[in-house]
Amino acid sequence: MMNYEHILVTVNLTKINQQVIDRALSLAKATGAKVSFIHVDLSCTENFSILRECDETPAEEISNSKSASKEELQRQLQALADRADYPITNTLVVSGGLRYKLEQTIRKMDVDLLVCGHHHNFWSRVVSSVRELVDTSPIDLLIVHLDD
Repeated sequence: MMNYEHILVTVNLTKINQQVIDRALSLAKATGAKVSFIHVDLSCTENFSILRECDETPAEEISNSKSASKEELQRQLQALADRADYPITNTLVVSGGLRYKLEQTIRKMDVDLLVCGHHHNFWSRVVSSVRELVDTSPIDLLIVHLDD
């Protein structure tokens, strides 16, 4: 098993995301890696971003997260970190393009594994942010299959 030193977990602040967090924490415990959480607040004006979010988030949760302030999103992310049974090094809420913000964070924080979730449903087949990450991630990528 490769020993990772810093794992970055993408979190969309939904209940289903616990599967992604659990998988990342399991790896971190086995390797002693640092863990950071990141939530990328996508703008609805980005190309197909609303479809990308539908890939992972029920419509009512999208509208709720769009109205949430950055401070509220940070509070929700920190609450997830506080409930984790492993120390979380950083909790980040950023806005902008998913790929760009993740690449920027990966380089800045010296991350060597990116963990994200992926549904296998209609929207995932049409437009998938995970596909974009697979094609562009500068580091190893763990994609966690999310049960609906």
